[in-house]
Amino acid sequence: MGKSGLLLVGFVLCVVYFSGAVSAFRTCAEARYCCPGRNNTCFAHGPRMDNDNKQERCFCDQECVTMGDCCIDYTQTCSGKDCLVDEWGSWSKCSETCGYGTQRRKRKVLRHRQNGGKRCPVLHEKRACVGDQCFAVQSVEFRGKELGEVGNILPAEFGRWRTSSQYSMRHDIRRNLIENRLSNEVPTRLAYCARFTIVSTSLYCNTTEFSKKWANELQLRKTVCVQCDPFAMDKDLGTRCKGHGVYKEVTRWNAVDVPYCTGLWRQETEPTDCVCDVDLKDSFILI
Repeated sequence: MGKSGLLLVGFVLCVVYFSGAVSAFRTCAEARYCCPGRNNTCFAHGPRMDNDNKQERCFCDQECVTMGDCCIDYTQTCSGKDCLVDEWGSWSKCSETCGYGTQRRKRKVLRHRQNGGKRCPVLHEKRACVGDQCFAVQSVEFRGKELGEVGNILPAEFGRWRTSSQYSMRHDIRRNLIENRLSNEVPTRLAYCARFTIVSTSLYCNTTEFSKKWANELQLRKTVCVQCDPFAMDKDLGTRCKGHGVYKEVTRWNAVDVPYCTGLWRQETEPTDCVCDVDLKDSFILI
């Protein structure tokens, strides 16, 4: 037999081998076929869903559903399966222990989509949160510095009338008191307040001038509410107001815009997330 004859025999054997291999696949599962759209090469040699025994082929493409010539296992093997996910996990801790931060949660994929099923939904979520551990302890590191600071105060109405020329920090001596802090980034820490007892006060706090009569409330042994707003916080001091006092210790205060009205007070309550009642005359704000 010549060379051409050997090649012909080899070709025939290959055809017989692969035909036998293909004919061995009687279902989509055996052939491992699940084809999108219409694909005339996506077939096996097994029973069909339409029970047409005269046909030698059954198909595993999506179009077979319309044509009715699917392999008998097509629905079970090739129908699209949607992504399946687990329940949401718990929210993580707030990213900030003090002030605004974010919380995150996630869920796992239990089964990825198959054969054109629905894609997986969102697997990660985040939301805003507020850390509330701002005042668990007062700074030990800066305790000495805090004891030496002076709390510059205005009536709590300043928080409401911040844009008023009468209480504007851009006017008169107040501009000099906080000029260096105006460039600080406004912090995200919440407002906090504490109560102080006046242990020393100046005679100059008693005034009849209408715009300064608020200082008359700073009388000996009187307890007042003092508030620190985010607007007045200094990030270089650990995101707090300068002169905010030390719990159970005596520090100094100064009535802004009332010349020589100064004194001492003792912090009676630890700072907490709160605001002073602006409608009460014994409420003040640090600047």
